[in-house]
Parts: sequence; structure tokens; C-alpha cells
Amino acid sequence: MIRTIFFIVLFLLLLLTTQNPVKTEVHIPSRSNAFRIASFLQKKGILKRKNLFLLTVNFFHLDKKLKFGDYRMYLNQPIYSLINLLKKGSNFLIKVTIPEGFRAEQIAQCLSDAGIVEREEFLEYVKKNKLEGYLFPETYFFSRNMKVEDVAKAFLKQFNRVFTEELKTKAKEHNLTPHQAVILASIIEREAKTKEEKFLISGIFHNRLKKRWRLESCATVRYALKKWKAPLSIEDTYVKSPFNTYRHFGLPPAPISNPGADSLIAAVSPKKTDLMFFVVSSSGTHKFSRYFKDHIRAKWMRKRKK
Repeated sequence: MIRTIFFIVLFLLLLLTTQNPVKTEVHIPSRSNAFRIASFLQKKGILKRKNLFLLTVNFFHLDKKLKFGDYRMYLNQPIYSLINLLKKGSNFLIKVTIPEGFRAEQIAQCLSDAGIVEREEFLEYVKKNKLEGYLFPETYFFSRNMKVEDVAKAFLKQFNRVFTEELKTKAKEHNLTPHQAVILASIIEREAKTKEEKFLISGIFHNRLKKRWRLESCATVRYALKKWKAPLSIEDTYVKSPFNTYRHFGLPPAPISNPGADSLIAAVSPKKTDLMFFVVSSSGTHKFSRYFKDHIRAKWMRKRKK
């Protein structure tokens, strides 16, 4: 009988509530109880009858079922609608797009700027779990203030969707472990300017690896020096670092960026070629050569055009 009377009174009161068509973004902090949520929503102009909200929540024992997170709510939103929304959880996700070839610190900054995770906490987690190279570049939808491990899992889940067992098998056919394939893909991602170039540059790198030549990738030197924009000098290529492929044979010890699908595929599907050299041209793409003398000429022509 009491429950029936309560429903009738509640229904009548809800009929008096007229929802404002204006929506606003709301963040409910973690560990907020019903009273804090009600007070916050009332200040925001979303909840008109705070006591009725609390009475409804208490009557149906819903206090522990209300979820924190990010929401889009209407001003003066009906109580039944608010409670239903808070029970379901966040209905507002933040869109974050990670470009191909971004390094972990760049990704951490993107996530921090969007309010997803703390920059340093994310970087510490990436370093501890050796995730550089596996933070797959894609568009994601996250909630604010997520757990670092949950964000990392989203990146890894997408990476594993792309870097399939078929690609891992192809890596073995080219005498690469899956991890080495990721390292090579991370270099290709930073060197190539177009999709077509990725497969050709991969072919050149595979040729150099087979001949026991140094890769001599400027991208690895930049990674070693943390010199991202200024032109590299001859002296820069002498830097003592295991990432400097001008000094060390083979692949560097870890990925230098987070490659996209095309670079991952290119790393294990190199284009067959007799080319051995490439240099960036004035147009931003590359000039490819088979012989060292032609490579030197291409570098000289580039300097002349500057």
C-alpha cells in the first residue's frame, strides 16, 4: 500500500517537471554518494527537487548503484530520467585521435590534455610494461579520469586486431621476431611519407639487413638525441646510443614510435627491389638509389635546391 501511494505521488510530481532542451556536460567525481550527487546536480540547474531525488534513491536502495563519470544532461531533467542515466553510467565519451608515428610521450600528452589520464603516470606505466610501439594509433573514445591500465588495454586490443597471427608468420619468413617487426615498422613509420614509400623503404631496409649493412636511419638518430625538428648534422650521426643505426648494425633495441597498420604490414611485406639508398627530396618524398654514387648525387642535388 505504501509503495503504491509513493508511486502515485512520485508520478504526479514528475508530471510537473518540464525538461529544458539545453544540454550541459557534467562530471560526477568518483566516490560520490547520492547526497553529493544531488547537491552537485542542483547547483548545476539539472536537478530541481533534491529531496525528492534522495527520497527516490533511498526508497529503491539505489545509492550504491549510481555511477560516477562524464554525462550530458538536460537542465531541469526529470528525476526518473536522471536516476536511470546514473544507473547505466557515463553517456559522454571523449574522442581522442592518435596520429600514426606518435611516440609514447606525445600520446601521453594527448591523453592528459583530454583529461583521460595523468601524463607522467601513463608514461611510467608504458615504460614499466615496455609498450612503446604497441600503442596503436587510432581514434578512441574514453571517459575522463580513467585507470591507466584500462587505457593501455584499449591500445593493445586494437594493436592485436591489426597485428594478426598472419603478419607474425610473415615476420618469421623474413627472419624477424614479431617484436623485431614492430621495431622495423616504427622506423618505417617515421621515415616514409606515403603508403607506397613504406613498402619500398621496407624493401631497402630488408636488403641492408641481409647484406649486414647499417640501416643508417635518421629517424633513429633523432630518437637517440630527442632532436625532433632541427636538421641533423654529420656530428649527430656519431652519437653514442644503441638507437643510432649509423653506428650499430641491425635494429635498435626497441621501437622508436607507434606504427600504424600500413607500416606494420610493410615491415613484413617488403617490396622486392635492388635499391639500397634513399634520401628525402625537396618535395618531402624520397629519392631512391641502387648505387652509393647515385645516392651522393641525390643528396648534393637536394642541397643545391635549398
